[in-house]
Amino acid sequence: MSPPHAMDALTQRAIGPAVRLLCQIRLVILAFALVLALLDGAGWFGVFLVLLAAPFSFVPALNWESRGRVYARNGILLAADTAVAVVALLPLAGSPLMAVYAAATAALWGLFAGLWLALVMAAPLCLYQLTAYDDGWRGLLTGVAGASLTIIMAWTGTQLGRRMRRQAILSAELAVARADQAALAERLRLARDLHDTVAGDLAGLALTAHGLADRLDREGAARGTVEVARGLSGAVRTVHEHTRRALGELRDDHDGVAGLVTEIARRWTGRTGIPAAVDLGPGVDGAAAERRMSHVRALMTELLENVRKHADASRVEIAVTAEDGVVELVVADDGVGLGPRASGGGRYGMRGVRERAELCGGYATWAPGPDGGTVVRVVLPREPAGVGQRPVAEVA
Repeated sequence: MSPPHAMDALTQRAIGPAVRLLCQIRLVILAFALVLALLDGAGWFGVFLVLLAAPFSFVPALNWESRGRVYARNGILLAADTAVAVVALLPLAGSPLMAVYAAATAALWGLFAGLWLALVMAAPLCLYQLTAYDDGWRGLLTGVAGASLTIIMAWTGTQLGRRMRRQAILSAELAVARADQAALAERLRLARDLHDTVAGDLAGLALTAHGLADRLDREGAARGTVEVARGLSGAVRTVHEHTRRALGELRDDHDGVAGLVTEIARRWTGRTGIPAAVDLGPGVDGAAAERRMSHVRALMTELLENVRKHADASRVEIAVTAEDGVVELVVADDGVGLGPRASGGGRYGMRGVRERAELCGGYATWAPGPDGGTVVRVVLPREPAGVGQRPVAEVA
C-alpha cells in the first residue's frame, strides 16, 4: 500500500506544520489513553498498546522535515500505522476521545496520502467505532457519528494538504518574483553604469591607442615600439568588445525558451570552444511562463558551467522538451563522468541546480551517459494557473 503519487519536497515542507500538529494531538490523546488504561485496570497490556502507538506520532512530529517523503511513500509504514491506529483505539473504547483520535489520524493520512488511500486506511477505524460503543441506539448513533467524522476528516485533511501546497507554491513564486525583480533592477543599473563609464572610456581609449600606433608608424619609430603600440590597441579593442558583450547579456530578454537556450549555448561555446548542440521540442516557448524563464536561464547557465569546470568534455548536447506544461531540460556531455563529485550531495553547482529545481516543485537527476560522460535531467512541472504572469519590466 503506497500513495498514488510520490511526494515532492515542496509538498513535504508545505504540510509539515499540519503534520506535526496532528501528531501532537494524537500524542496528547494517547497520554489520556494511558491514564484511562491505568484507571480502568487494563494494566500493562493497556500501557503496552499506548507505548506501541506513540512512536508513530512522535517520530514524524520530530523529523518530518528530513524524513517526511520516506514516511509518506513507504507502504509498510503506512500499513503499520493503520494497524497501530486501530490498536490505539482499544484503551479508548467507549470514550469520546476514540472519535477524536480516529479523526486526527484520518486527517493526517489525508494530508500526505490523498483522499482515496486515506479512506481505505481509515476503513478499519470506522468499522471499529461502529462496534466499540454500548449496545442500543445510543451506542449505534455514537459509532455512526464517529465513523462519519473520521471520513469527513480524511477529506478535510486532503483539502488542507492541497491548499497548503498551493499556498507554498504561491509564496515561493512571490519570493522568486521579488528576488528576480531586484536582480533585474541591479542588472539594468550595472548596464547603465558600464555604458556610461567603462564602455565609453574604453571606446575612447581604443581610438587613442589606434591613433598612437599609426602615428608612431608614420614618424618612423622603432619597429618594436610600433608593435607594442599595436598590441596595446588590439588589447583595448578586445576588452571593449567583451564589455559590450557583457552589456548585451545584462540587458537581453528573449521572447521564449528556444531563443534563450540557443543564445546561452552559443555564448558558452564561444567562450569555451566546446560545441553545444541544441535540440528543441515543439511548444517549449508556450510551456514556460515569463517568470519561469529566469529559472531556465539560471539552470542552463549552471549546468553548462559545471560541464566546463568538471567534465573535461569535447561535446555537449542540450535537449529541451515540453509536454502538458512540464518542461524538461537534458544536458549530456561526453566527459569524465560523475566520479566522486556525485557523493555527498555533489558540489555546490549540483546542489544549486537541485535546489532551484525543487523551488519550482520539480527535481534534478544525474546519471552516467550511455557512452560515458554525464546526463543531467531537470524536470519543471506545470506552473499553477495565475502565477505565470508578471508586470511589465519585471524579470528578464
